[in-house]
Amino acid sequence: MQLAVVGLNHNTAPVEVRETLAVAEAVLEELYSNILLNDRIYEAMVISTCNRVEYYIVTDDFLCNVDSVLNIIAEQCKIDRSILRKYTYIYCGEESVRHIFRVAGGLDSLVMGEPQIFGQVKDAFENSRKFGAAKTFVRKLEEFVIKTTKKVRTNTGIGDNPVSVSSAAVELASKIFGSLEDKHALVVGAGEMCEIACKHLRSASIGGITVTNRTFEKAEKLAAEVGGNAVPLDKFREELSHADIVLSSTGASGYMIEAPDIKPVMIRRKHKPMFFIDIAVPRDIDPAVADIENAYVYDIDDLKAVVESNKKLRQKEAVKAMEYIENGVTDFYRWVESMKIVPVIKALRESFDEKRMLELDRFCDKFKVTDANERRKLEYLLSAFMNKVLHTPLNNLKDLAPGKENYSLDEAVKIIFDLKE
Repeated sequence: MQLAVVGLNHNTAPVEVRETLAVAEAVLEELYSNILLNDRIYEAMVISTCNRVEYYIVTDDFLCNVDSVLNIIAEQCKIDRSILRKYTYIYCGEESVRHIFRVAGGLDSLVMGEPQIFGQVKDAFENSRKFGAAKTFVRKLEEFVIKTTKKVRTNTGIGDNPVSVSSAAVELASKIFGSLEDKHALVVGAGEMCEIACKHLRSASIGGITVTNRTFEKAEKLAAEVGGNAVPLDKFREELSHADIVLSSTGASGYMIEAPDIKPVMIRRKHKPMFFIDIAVPRDIDPAVADIENAYVYDIDDLKAVVESNKKLRQKEAVKAMEYIENGVTDFYRWVESMKIVPVIKALRESFDEKRMLELDRFCDKFKVTDANERRKLEYLLSAFMNKVLHTPLNNLKDLAPGKENYSLDEAVKIIFDLKE
C-alpha cells in the first residue's frame, strides 16, 4: 500500500483554473463515493483551498489509479483532461508524505509559514473520516501530520516575522507604540490591503478602528467586520486628531493627507506621536508630513524592505522545519514497514490458537475432563501461557520489521525470541 497525490496549487495553476477545480463541501460525499468505486483505491482525502486542490489516495497500483483520479476530476469539473494534466503535479510514496507534511507546516504556501493551512488540512482529514474514506492508513497519516506540524510550529520561527505589507505595517506600529490597546487607528480605504491591515490591527488588540472610504457602504462593511466605526470620506480629516495610527491605501491620483493637514492636528494632540502608514501607489500621504515633530511616515518601499528581511528569516527557519518533516517522514514509513508484518503476526497467532484448542480437546478427552468449569480453567491456563510465550516475539517482530538489516536464521531466532547467549 502506498500514498499518492494528484494536485495543483498557486505555483502550477492560475486562479481561474483553481476556481474551476475547487471542491465545494456539498459535493464531497458524492466525490468520495466516486473515488472509492475503484476497488484498488482503499482510502482517500481531498484538500481544497483558494490556493490548492489536492486528491490523496491509498492504493496498491499507483499508475492506474492516479489515472483514474485524473478522469474523475476531469469529469467532475468539466475540464479537458489534457488541460488538467498541464497544471497538475503527481507524487507517490515518500514524496507524497513529505508533500503533505510541507503543506500542513506552511512550507508550500503562497505566504510561507501561514498558519491557516494547518486548520484546513485538519478539516480535510475530518471530512475524509466523515464520508468513510479514512481507514488505518489515512488515520495514522493524520496522527503523524498533526504531531509533526506541531513540532514545526513549536520549535521553529516559521510563522514569525510578518511577510505581507499589511502585517509588516502593524508590526512596525507595535514596535513604535509597544502595546496598541490604548491606541486608535484611522484607516483610509476599504480595499484588500486595508482589510488585511484592519484584521491585523484587531488581532493586535488595538483600542479602536475608524474606517473611511469613497464608497461609504464599503467602509461600513469593513468597520462592522473588525468592530470599528465608519465615517464618510469628506469627514475623515476631523478624525485625525484622535488617530495614533493612520493607514492609507486608496486609488487617489494625489495626496489624501498633506503636511498642512497635520500641523494643526499635532497641536490639538499636544504633539503626541502619530504613525502614518502609506501603502498606496501612487502615494496617499505627503512625504513632508515626516518633517513634522513626532510624525512618522512609512511608505510601501519601507515596508517592502521589512517584508524581504522577514522572508529571509522565514527561509532560514524553513531549513529547521524540514529537519522535523524529514524525521516525521522517516517515522511514518517505519510504521508503514511495520504493517507489512501484521499478516505474519495474525497467521502466527491463529496457528497457536488452533494448536491450543486441539491440545485442550486432546487433554480433556484423554483425562476424561467433562466438567465445564474445569475446562474453562484449563483454557484460561493455556491462553495465559500462550500469551506469555508470544508476547516477546510478536513485539519484536513489530518493532524490528521496519529495519533493513539482514540476519541469518539463527540470529533472527535469537533476536525475535530474545534468547541470551
